[in-house]
Amino acid sequence: MDTSKTSQQKSAVTNSTELCSRLSMLEQGVCVVSVINQASCGEKSLPKVKVELDGQLQDSDSIKGSKIRWFPSEPLRFASKAKQQTSRLLSAFGVRWGDMTIVPLARLDELQNEIDVIETEWKIALQDMLDNYDSLVSEWQMSNLDVAAIMRRYTLDKAEFGGRFKMKMLPPVAFSPLIAEGDKESAEELADDILGNLYGEVAKMASDIYDKSFFVADANGHKVARTKANRRIKDTFKGLIDKLEGLSFLDSNIEKVVAQTNLVLDSMPKTGWIEGANLSNLARWTLVMSNPDTLRSHASDTFVFEEEPEVIEDDFGVLGETQSTNLDEDLSVFEVEQPINSSVADAQVSTTVSIDEFSQEPDQLGFGLGF
Repeated sequence: MDTSKTSQQKSAVTNSTELCSRLSMLEQGVCVVSVINQASCGEKSLPKVKVELDGQLQDSDSIKGSKIRWFPSEPLRFASKAKQQTSRLLSAFGVRWGDMTIVPLARLDELQNEIDVIETEWKIALQDMLDNYDSLVSEWQMSNLDVAAIMRRYTLDKAEFGGRFKMKMLPPVAFSPLIAEGDKESAEELADDILGNLYGEVAKMASDIYDKSFFVADANGHKVARTKANRRIKDTFKGLIDKLEGLSFLDSNIEKVVAQTNLVLDSMPKTGWIEGANLSNLARWTLVMSNPDTLRSHASDTFVFEEEPEVIEDDFGVLGETQSTNLDEDLSVFEVEQPINSSVADAQVSTTVSIDEFSQEPDQLGFGLGF
């Protein structure tokens, strides 16, 4: 009996079954969500203008016209703020696929509640702006008297202006791809596209965590690697883990990524600073997740996370330690570390490395992958 042929047949059946299961879970476990967020820009494109170039007025069809701002931009910031908040929220709860956001049904109510909070604040800000519409327009024209006449020509009345602002979460739509029965190639392409987007978005989140949580700015504004971090750094991984868990049925390896991330986080000290080998291990795993290809390659049965050895302390503590263990450290990205007394600095070796000075890659900062 040809055992290799039998093995291949079993593998094909397993892969087909797994693929059908993934598609079934997609149809039953997710929905498509879209949020409308529109606003007036407060500007008007001028139909025909001459542009001054090199001291001369140019009038050519190849030179585009200009715009005039007839409404101040500051009162409009609430609209762009709401749009950014909504975009971040959809990214945290689901995964993009084309122009759609695919969200797990299990998290739909939670997402709706968060959207409602943003929409409530948006409505209050919109109404406040419209209540002051006439005075805002008048003050803006008075501060730009040289073009006030042109502004008045293009100014919208309040009703038309207010009608251009819309924010609404559309009713969720069931995700039911139209794939012919037996079309395994299209089915596999669909599942892999969504999975690829998920890994890419998670990698972006991990990259942001790495940049914002493992580095600070020194007194000269240069970005330097932290030598220690507050335990609150672990909280930054919550959104990433929630996103993975919500779509874990797309790939069984996702559960391994979540488990490994929790394992690394749980290995961090319960008191005091996260530093030395612990900080390096946390940074190294964050680097693994910050690259989609690296993340997928390490999310396998053969993956083993290699921890760095513990730092050996002598009677004088950790060699090179120059900072106190005060737990009130600010996790701000642009935090400036306190200068070290010159007499102490002369006798000790700094453990931070300036990226700008040496132009090193992230895995050369003491946070090497080591896999």
